[in-house]
Amino acid sequence: MTRAVLSVALAALCSLLTASPAGAAKPRIYAFDVLDARISEVMTFQSDDGPACQRAGLCGYSGTVTYEFGHADGFAIALAQGRHVNGFGGIEMGGLTTATVQGPGGGTPCTDKVIDRSDSFDIEGRTARPRLVFHAPSSAPQFLNSYCPGPRDVDVARLIPALALPSHSLGRRSLFAQTAASKQFHAGPFVGTLSFSVAVRMRRSPSLGGLLEIFG
Repeated sequence: MTRAVLSVALAALCSLLTASPAGAAKPRIYAFDVLDARISEVMTFQSDDGPACQRAGLCGYSGTVTYEFGHADGFAIALAQGRHVNGFGGIEMGGLTTATVQGPGGGTPCTDKVIDRSDSFDIEGRTARPRLVFHAPSSAPQFLNSYCPGPRDVDVARLIPALALPSHSLGRRSLFAQTAASKQFHAGPFVGTLSFSVAVRMRRSPSLGGLLEIFG
């Protein structure tokens, strides 16, 4: 684990501890190494040809925006207090956002490519059945944003499914979970479909866990 990743992990731990209710029992800390993480997010869209697109001057636009990465690694920290758990995970990767948007009347499409260096997820739910939440709307994600016309990440983030971990997985040495979904949306002057898939493999990290117990 690099010094930069450790610094992020410690900052995440401090934030989680600060958010713990005053007077509550000391939470149990679970630390994991993210051995492999893969995400594919594809948004296809077109203007709805209604009043909203007419007012915005966006009628006739259509396109596809893709965000994806494979074989990324990182860390995850979970704090369990009674029946509830909350936490944070960070991923270092070489992700890529690619946009291709066709304007009205044909012609040369608008294209854009953005390299993404990091991603993250929240850990929430019950201690016995935790789940990972990617690109929560409250975090104002920007992985699908480009300078081309079209919906923005916050317009569709609510459609991303949570990744349910196996039952009682926090106590396991290793775990694997994956999920996928495809949902339709209507955001402002655009309609379309968001397809999302994620797979995460993690392993308990005694070294990171020991360090966090010291600081916790």
